[in-house]
Order: sequence, then structure tokens, then C-alpha cells
Amino acid sequence: MENNFKYKRIIILGGSGAGKSTLASRIGQYTGYPIYHLDNILLNSDWSEKPRKEWEDICQKEFLLRDVGVVDGNYLAGIQRRLDWADLVIFIHTTTMYRMYQIFKRNIRIKLRVDKRFGIPEGSKEKVTWKFIVWIFKWNKYQKDKIFPMLESLKDKKVVIIKEPRKLNLEELFK
Repeated sequence: MENNFKYKRIIILGGSGAGKSTLASRIGQYTGYPIYHLDNILLNSDWSEKPRKEWEDICQKEFLLRDVGVVDGNYLAGIQRRLDWADLVIFIHTTTMYRMYQIFKRNIRIKLRVDKRFGIPEGSKEKVTWKFIVWIFKWNKYQKDKIFPMLESLKDKKVVIIKEPRKLNLEELFK
């Protein structure tokens, strides 16, 4: 793959419903880079996690040995390897209520067949459970609060924190 883009290895972080997969798709279309959705790679079709001891091997095989790609997903397990691999890290920083709204809106649009969900394990269906809702409300405390110090420690990487992924100017970012 030949291109002259400034960044080649991109990871996108943010809470569930923040717009990671949608932004990954936009970047993939803009750059031609392959997209790696961690939900699709690390979860089974019933939304259960593959064994964590296999995660490193799976990520290594899927994208960590590649020179280009866009990876979306949070998963703290293995995040340091992904941060080491990346040359651009995008964090989508939205409120919990915004993410809840987006998740319910997405769920309704999928049920009405207006949208198709991408980035999830093949054969799985979008579902909003109480466990998932609790996860969303706890995400800032248990995930974001661990990710931010990691981002602050990155010295040789471009870190972009955005609130509205739709407004991210890809032309300007990648020139």
C-alpha cells in the first residue's frame, strides 16, 4: 500500500457509543488503510470474550505486525502494546449521557433496519442489557481514568482528543 499520509498506525479510543467504529470507517475510507475492530477480533458471536491469554497472539497476528491500519476499541488488556504500535492516538471524549443516547439511537435504527452495525463479531446481534448499561456508566471511572494517564505519558506519538468525531478534519490531520 503506497501513500504519503503522515500517520500509518492509528488507534481510536473512547467509551461505548462514542463513535469509534464510525470514525475508524471514515479514516479507513480516507486513507485506504485496513480497519481492525477489537470487538470483532476479541469477542465471540455471543459477546463473550475470547481467552485473554490469546489476545496478544490475536492482536499480533491481526495488526501489530503490520505497517498500517486503524484499530478501534478500548480493552485495557494489551493497550500498552497498541499504544507502542501506534503513531496516532485519537481519544473520543464524550459524556456518558451522549454515549447512552447514541447507543439507544443506534439500537433503534438497527431494529428498524435503517442502519447496519459494523465492527462486531460475525453472527452477533446488537443488544443493550443491564450489564452493558452499568458498564457504560462505570466506564469513566474504570477505563477512562486509566487511559488518560497513559495518553499523557506518550511523548513520541500524536495524541488527539476530540468531542465530536464527525467534525474531525481528516484532510488537515493527515496532511
